Amino acid sequence: MAPQHRRRLPQNRTCRIMATSSFPYTEPPTPPSDSVGDTLRRAVFVTLLSILGLPYMLYACLFQRTMITPVLAAARRTSIKLDAMYKDPPRLARAWATPIGQRYLAGGLEYQRREGYCASATLRNVLKSVGRSDVLPASRRGASTPTQYVAALDHVGCTSSKIVYGSDGYDAFRSALRAANDPSYRVAANFLRSPLFGFNGLTYAPFNFILGVFGGHFSNVIGFLEDDDLVIVFDVNHTYGPYLVDAKRLYSAVNTYDQTAKRTRALIVSKVLTE
Repeated sequence: MAPQHRRRLPQNRTCRIMATSSFPYTEPPTPPSDSVGDTLRRAVFVTLLSILGLPYMLYACLFQRTMITPVLAAARRTSIKLDAMYKDPPRLARAWATPIGQRYLAGGLEYQRREGYCASATLRNVLKSVGRSDVLPASRRGASTPTQYVAALDHVGCTSSKIVYGSDGYDAFRSALRAANDPSYRVAANFLRSPLFGFNGLTYAPFNFILGVFGGHFSNVIGFLEDDDLVIVFDVNHTYGPYLVDAKRLYSAVNTYDQTAKRTRALIVSKVLTE
């Protein structure tokens, strides 16, 4: 679990533990549409990655097979979108009604403004859930690894975080998930999307392959329905939003190798510090 010590917060950095009045879930505002410039930049990015990604894809298939084979196998499974529990209204309502769910709703959830802003949106949701909307960092491209995310979040002075890597094993992963039910903690997940949803298009199209095998994502974990083995994720990508996923399936997405961090992805368990 996360460190249990208490730390005196700097002046004006008190985390405000908010009352849990009844807040219904309402869909956060949809991010604004990309400008013409953004659309052109994305088109250039996709084109370049499709061209430059081809030799890297071939290299990965030849020399990094032990790393990519489990990802490709997991991505061939049926998308969790087809699971009956994926958007189960009673279970989602149950999650939002919990003390931790109510804190997130009271703070006001938000989606990432565009691709690459997932860590920033996840971090901002955490800070708003502990009553620190006054110190929100700008919404922008941010952390790409769990270590960078922890450094940015804990710098505010509201949290003391611990990283639980996928390589730490499934038991450690489940233990970290249980913290998502405790209002004294906030949990975020850094995972690979393809083991949950499959590839977005042809697997061996270079752009799809690079994103599907190497493109990690951050989102908030709202709770863990342990009796059902279901994790409630608030995906900061607005095309997904809140959903439920089997714990072992989420673990398969977290226990994937991150080329940037040079180790597996992780859950981030953040203890909320109070005076």
